[in-house]
Amino acid sequence: MIGACVPYPGELPDDGRGRSFTGIVEGAYPGLDAGYNETQGLHFQVKAYGIDVVRAVSDKAEESYNRIMTDTGLYSFKPRGMYQIVVYGTQDEFRKKTGQPDWSAGVAVGNAIYTYVSPRLEGVLSHEMTHLIWFEFMGGRLTQEHRWINEGLAVFEEAKAVDPRGGASLFGSLRQTLRSSPIPMDQMMRLVPATERAYEVSLWYAQAEDMVRFLIQRGGRIGFSQFLTALRDGKDLDRAVSEGFPGQWRALEDFDLQWRRSLP
Repeated sequence: MIGACVPYPGELPDDGRGRSFTGIVEGAYPGLDAGYNETQGLHFQVKAYGIDVVRAVSDKAEESYNRIMTDTGLYSFKPRGMYQIVVYGTQDEFRKKTGQPDWSAGVAVGNAIYTYVSPRLEGVLSHEMTHLIWFEFMGGRLTQEHRWINEGLAVFEEAKAVDPRGGASLFGSLRQTLRSSPIPMDQMMRLVPATERAYEVSLWYAQAEDMVRFLIQRGGRIGFSQFLTALRDGKDLDRAVSEGFPGQWRALEDFDLQWRRSLP
């Protein structure tokens, strides 16, 4: 599995308007040991061991951020502040300082990403960054009915980080099952996995990614941004689909039917 998005472990600070806001907290877990390096880019403050690692992570983070903004059509979205990226030196340091399980390669909490140096780092950054952007854009909210969109988008962006041409699939072994036995939409919203532990062998995650890919590629990026905006404004899924993709789908059921017909 890639990572997780977890609640801030403690009382959230006030956002200045009498509300605690998950999009502006930082420093949830212990930082790096003495001797680390850091840099600040347009959207990220990166901390890691070694100046080369810091620069490489900063460049990849900005690249992923721009790609996510392009794919979602959220060009006008302005983060409230700098996102934090803490890159531990090893998996052992990551696990000890964050308390995350062995299967986790990264975690997004508040406005920060915590991960460690590994060959999977670029995919982890894109996955967790998507969660950060979602939570801030949505005002810190994630309902069970919306979880398939949030996770599907994170996996979609992870796959594009692995293969910038967009042809990669993280669920090759599940493609046949997805084609022959997709999960009904009501179960996609109701039977949400409790954790991301079984991520790489989960039909739920494979289907969520494929459905979001279809929303973006068939419905268009501008439509997807309008869809997300409607969800943020409290519209139900049927209304959000009709407002985001007028003339394409009238309700969630129409989208679901067309998506299923598109399966090869």
